[in-house]
Amino acid sequence: MFVKATDLGMPHLAKIGLTTKESTIIEFVGNNPEASQKEIARETGTKQSLLVTILDSLTERGLLVRERSAVDRRRQHVRLTKAGEGLRASIKELQHVSNGDLIEAAGLTAEEVETLVYLMQKIANSPN
Repeated sequence: MFVKATDLGMPHLAKIGLTTKESTIIEFVGNNPEASQKEIARETGTKQSLLVTILDSLTERGLLVRERSAVDRRRQHVRLTKAGEGLRASIKELQHVSNGDLIEAAGLTAEEVETLVYLMQKIANSPN
């Protein structure tokens, strides 16, 4: 099911020049502006070597910046730029469209969608 959801979402992300992994990282950084590269890698399931490549690319595109921590000089914080925040808003809109595509492809009724949203919120809010 995840593969199908990803397949339906990829064309939408491609319109704005992003991969699924890049959009995941942008969303995580937007929610966690003081996150370190190590935290981003762990929480997004991205190998450290791949993460550095993705962060370099997003930095070159002006979507995020890396800054040394004032508290711990060994640590770099990653945050979105204004352009990155704007792109994040576009990603959210595209996710909404993609979710609609997925619901339509699955043939879910309004009641089933309501149940699905309830269950997903329950999962998201459960303790780890």
